[in-house]
Parts: sequence; C-alpha cells; structure tokens
Amino acid sequence: ALSAAGSSPRLPTSTRGVPHALIHARAAPPLTTGPRIVVSSALLAATLAVSPVHAADFVSRADSAMEIIRTADGTSQVSDGLKQIGTLAEEYGGLGERTEDTVQKLRTLKSSALWNDEVEISYRDAMRSIDPFRVVAVKPAMQTSVYAYVPIYIGLLVVQQVLPKFFPPAYAAAALLAFGPIIFAVMNS
Repeated sequence: ALSAAGSSPRLPTSTRGVPHALIHARAAPPLTTGPRIVVSSALLAATLAVSPVHAADFVSRADSAMEIIRTADGTSQVSDGLKQIGTLAEEYGGLGERTEDTVQKLRTLKSSALWNDEVEISYRDAMRSIDPFRVVAVKPAMQTSVYAYVPIYIGLLVVQQVLPKFFPPAYAAAALLAFGPIIFAVMNS
C-alpha cells in the first residue's frame, strides 16, 4: 500500500499503528551456558592466569639481573644486566609493581664510574622496555604541577580582563610555568 503522498510504501499496521512485522517478530533466544561454553571459558581462564612458577621465574630473573648490575666490576657486566632487565620487561609486558623501584635504582647508574657510551645505550634500551612512556619520570612533576593549574588559570583570566594587551605573553609564561616541570622531567629521564 502507498502512503497518502503516494511516494513510499507503508507497512501494513494493526489498529493501533504498530507494524505487523514488529508485533509478530520473535525475540532472540536467551544466551545459554551449555557445557561447551563453560569448558571453553574455564580453559581460557586457566590459560590467561599467571602460574606461581611463572611468577617465581619473573622474580628470580629480575632479582638476578639487578644483582648483576649492583655487583658489576665493569661496563660489560652492567650492560649485560641492563639487557637482561630489558628482555624481562619485554617478555612480561613491563615490570609491574617493580617498575618504579627499578627505574629509581637504574637512575643511580648515571652518576657511577661505570657509566659510558655502551652502558648508556643499554640503559636507554632497557628503559624503553621498562617505562616506554616515562611515567615514572613524569609522575612527581604531574603530581605537583596539577595544583598550579587553578591559580594559573585565574591569573590568566585577570590578565585577560584587566590588561588585555599583556595576555599573549602572560599566556606563554603560564604555559611554560604549567608544563615546564613536566617537559623538564621528560628531557632529563
């Protein structure tokens, strides 16, 4: 049947204006939890769970790599320890709760007598695996600079209303004041 304008076909409707297709449509059957779904879900969960052996292997490998670095007599031993830590972080997708502590300990290498070009390359490779987004380096700057945003914003509003011709340099100074510590932390990590 065509509508009154004659341009588009209309669905046959019941007396209340609801299309018959909607009235007689069947609802999808509810999801069932058959034995296949239960077994496959259990197998998937068991596969994804970290086994205690796997976790113990991680801890022992991380400890041994840090011990190699701590007791190193030469730069090649330090580089080997850093490579082991980097490989461990790549295998396990990071170091988890050990990340911050490990990064802090590895930063002390920069001031040691064993620091040279070979160690620096190994250090950068390991850090790229351990903390690729430099979260540990930026965290303190972010925690303190977040409190500066509100006063900076209010100060910019005052400058914009009272001294509008000084707003562009004030805006640049405010951006430097707000984001400078974060940029500094990233550059020095």
